Amino acid sequence: MPANCFVAEDLYTTRFGNVINDEVERYLFGTIDRLGAIAVRAFASGDMAGIHESFQQFFSYLDAQKVRTPKGLDWIKSKYPLLTQLDLMIEMQALRQMHCTMWVESVREIVSAEESNIKFIVTDHPVTIYNPAYPPGSSECIYPEDPSTELKGSQTVFPLDANHCLILTNFEYAKEPGNVDVRSPRTHARYGGYPTLTRTDAFIRTRKLTNQEVTGINRILKARARKYVAASDKAWLEPDKVSVEPWEHLGKILLPPSNELWHFGGEIYVGYKDGSTHYQDPFGRTTNSHKYLSKKRRPGPPDRNAPCGCGSGQRYRTCCEKIPLVERPSWEVYGIRERNLMFCRAVQDILGFDSGKNWEDIRRELSDDKVKRIHETYESLWPRDTDLVALLPRPAAGTFRGLYLGIVDPRTINLNVTGWLSYFDQIVIPNPFINAGNVKPNYSPTHKPAQYKNQTIKNVYLLMMLEPYIDAGLVHLLPDPADFGGLMHLVMDMAEERVGKVEIDDKDMERFRYLQKDELKRATLGMPSDALRGLIQRTSPEMSTEELEQIMLYMKEQNKLDPLALLQELPPGEEGAQLQTIKGFNLEVSLFLAKLMGATIYTDTRVHWQHLHAHTSARHGTTPPEWIPLVEKVRSAHFMLSGNPVTDFEHRLTGHFGGMRATWRKIAASIGAKSGKPVPKRIIKELVKEFDTAEHRMCREWKAIASTDASYPPVQGRVELSIPEQGFERATVQRLLLTYGRTKRVVKTSMAMFIELAAAGQ
Repeated sequence: MPANCFVAEDLYTTRFGNVINDEVERYLFGTIDRLGAIAVRAFASGDMAGIHESFQQFFSYLDAQKVRTPKGLDWIKSKYPLLTQLDLMIEMQALRQMHCTMWVESVREIVSAEESNIKFIVTDHPVTIYNPAYPPGSSECIYPEDPSTELKGSQTVFPLDANHCLILTNFEYAKEPGNVDVRSPRTHARYGGYPTLTRTDAFIRTRKLTNQEVTGINRILKARARKYVAASDKAWLEPDKVSVEPWEHLGKILLPPSNELWHFGGEIYVGYKDGSTHYQDPFGRTTNSHKYLSKKRRPGPPDRNAPCGCGSGQRYRTCCEKIPLVERPSWEVYGIRERNLMFCRAVQDILGFDSGKNWEDIRRELSDDKVKRIHETYESLWPRDTDLVALLPRPAAGTFRGLYLGIVDPRTINLNVTGWLSYFDQIVIPNPFINAGNVKPNYSPTHKPAQYKNQTIKNVYLLMMLEPYIDAGLVHLLPDPADFGGLMHLVMDMAEERVGKVEIDDKDMERFRYLQKDELKRATLGMPSDALRGLIQRTSPEMSTEELEQIMLYMKEQNKLDPLALLQELPPGEEGAQLQTIKGFNLEVSLFLAKLMGATIYTDTRVHWQHLHAHTSARHGTTPPEWIPLVEKVRSAHFMLSGNPVTDFEHRLTGHFGGMRATWRKIAASIGAKSGKPVPKRIIKELVKEFDTAEHRMCREWKAIASTDASYPPVQGRVELSIPEQGFERATVQRLLLTYGRTKRVVKTSMAMFIELAAAGQ
């Protein structure tokens, strides 16, 4: 039976032993199909009341129709390293609304074939993506691929019935079809079901297509089908024999009439009963930050030796020159490094550094207003509609980039970040400041700034410590990706599903206790004088008044010497209570960023190291035997850390330890290039020899420049490499890459590093 061509047995069935489960088909798609059928009829007939009632159900059905077909399932499988049938069903359900936001924000046109003798055909992959730049046979269309929905020139075609077809066109392409690069991403492209607002009554329904135009659309539909097409007339099944014009010319049929575009675009303002408001521009942006964060750029590429347009601070020839145009970090808005430097300058101005105030003055004079202004500045530089992925530095063969998985704190940053920049090219860490736009008013640093004085001192101290590294492009200080676009709750759900019961290692606890004791000491020394005096009297009642005052004076002097201490008395009770924040990437976010940036994850926290190996593909195997000589060689090496960020920066500027940095580049490139095939033992032997040479040279250099500053005793670092055969892959991270990553160039995470510290000589 021809109808059976569109039927696939057990497509959504899962099995556990002899138990067969078809709940996905019955409960999930049963509801989607029932509501979708009602919605499709309303869209085809033009029933505006029905369209309004079933608007969301329609687009949910449309997205399900894209990922649930055999071609759609093959596309999902092609994006993940290994998926069981059960895993496939989980990922299909997680991805089934990934295109809805961009579709809803598109120009919506329903064209008619009622005056044509030819009608729309049916295919086994009914949601069709057309882009004039990618004809059948192009790399973007190799099965099971389709042109990406996010591209400006990509249009979605979906026959509603024999006489009606829905066409969804990106607004900026519909407005100026001859003046856009159809291969570039649309403005503020978002997958993953971001919230947005739209008019449900905005449709164009004026066009009645000719035979030739319907045939052109059928040609597009057939070109993107998997295997089968159907029609009530056999002659309609071969549109490619009738429509012979160039592929890019077919796009003219899909373009909506320009005089009907007034239905779309424009700005939306919403006022709520509680006095709050919502704003949205034609592309779903909820702020106007793009206006002041945009930068002017000269036409054409810069000189090869000029600063790169992405704002990295590197020369164009060593940064973006070899990266394809569509894969580069954005040149249209200020980049990560540029925004961090803008923030540094703003903080210095707000606190009075530029007017000659020293750090003691800053700590004594920090006001609620200054705390508020600092966090308002941070929020303005990183608004909630920021496209962070578009700003990330891309993988680079000539750069060994580490991503630190751990807690960022000014008391430890010299030993887990800046010290390792003598041996790594670049390091990625989270920005310690919180984004007030994501915090409830009662806990917000812009609404309740008095709660954040202590934390602001710590964060500013860390920022100033890192500023030269940021300026030199050595440290990438990133806001948490979970701050943007509703990603926070998704990442939290993933972490809760993964974590379960956490058992913290004794050495990790020892470090946490040290930090907690340090905080308690600082809080005690910073108590109001009367409260501190009372505490001393209660704990040492035998102390004389003179001794008590001497102790008080000593404690206040110690507090003044502590660079992280706030030098002002806070009111007692809840009014003076201080909130503390701890910033660090979690496992999912770390893997997500590492893949996009081509970074190697490293950590000094055992619980993170355990989760890296227990909750990724690394759990399926250990380091292959051929890599053991390199692992053992690296483990035996001693990496000396000065403990002084200023000294470490000077070492880097003068080119010290360059041989070790070059060796790490080669190791990472060799491991990353294995692609499932064993690396020849000859190459591994050469890497071991090169590392040995670099280690000896490193030791000689260190002895020549070693400091005798007792304030910063040197620390010895050791590195444990992990190179599991299947790398560090995780299905939830692949899901994040598909729905939030929006990039084709994703690097496999093949290697991770655990760093351990000990006093020099141990």
